[in-house]
Amino acid sequence: MNDSHLSHVERMMTPLRSSVAGALAMAALGCHGNAVTNSQIVAMAAIHFVNAVPDTGQMDYRVVDIASNASLFDADFRSFNSIYKGIEAGTREIRVFNSSTDPAISSQVLWDTTFAFTQDQGYTFVHTGFARVADQPPVRTVWIIPDTPPTPAAAQVGLRFIHAGAGIGPVDVNFLRKGSDTLPDTPLFANVAYGSAATYSLMPHDSFTVTTTSTAVTFTYYDTLRVVVTATGTKTPLLFAATVAPLGIPGYRDPLTQEDLNPVPGTAVPGTVLTALLVPRSVVGSPAVQFATPTVLYFVDKRPPNTAP
Repeated sequence: MNDSHLSHVERMMTPLRSSVAGALAMAALGCHGNAVTNSQIVAMAAIHFVNAVPDTGQMDYRVVDIASNASLFDADFRSFNSIYKGIEAGTREIRVFNSSTDPAISSQVLWDTTFAFTQDQGYTFVHTGFARVADQPPVRTVWIIPDTPPTPAAAQVGLRFIHAGAGIGPVDVNFLRKGSDTLPDTPLFANVAYGSAATYSLMPHDSFTVTTTSTAVTFTYYDTLRVVVTATGTKTPLLFAATVAPLGIPGYRDPLTQEDLNPVPGTAVPGTVLTALLVPRSVVGSPAVQFATPTVLYFVDKRPPNTAP
């Protein structure tokens, strides 16, 4: 059980969450014409970046064919943007560089790819595999995966699983509701191989209660979803198990200002769709930030509908 207590100040400081629509709207704000500039509206797509390379140091990801805010800088292993960034639609050239204050190092191109981005479409840019020959296979590469999240029904959320765990064999994946639940004989996502993205699955949202006082709102969460990953065809040992995050915050009315606040995406908030992306442990002794066990990173592919005007 988790308690989330939100005073007026805390809620106002909560970072902006958005999905494709939010990313595109924000990216286009500065692109509307007026009587002076008559600027053209720019067609936008949206993108997640993730560094899933477990045996090398910081990298920079950026569009190089035009000026763009679509980027991820100083990205250590497991760095990512869970909320979409806007990227200009059309054919874009994206390069991956070493990250350094030394121009001789930061100009070194590690990957160069060109991809056609469709307007209003979301994508996940996954940099994965091993950089050092001694650690290969699999060899370092880039996947650009189109995101096609469904629209959950009332009281539902959606989840997808991507296997980007270099060096980890095929896995079975389940999302369980209670700590006492046992693994089913038939996994939700079975035999997911490295490089595969399972389809989205819909399920009930996490349960919660709301307590409101004159100054704050408190959410108490129950029966939160847990992701459990095992080797294909096995139930033990567990490769990874943890509560699915983020839980999110349902829309509510601030008791101080009487302002209606929109929901923050998460597994407790109906309408949310997330991707869980498996990444491996770090290679011991490599320049990568060191992590001893695999984990799952979460991306917001669709945010819940607004509840405020």
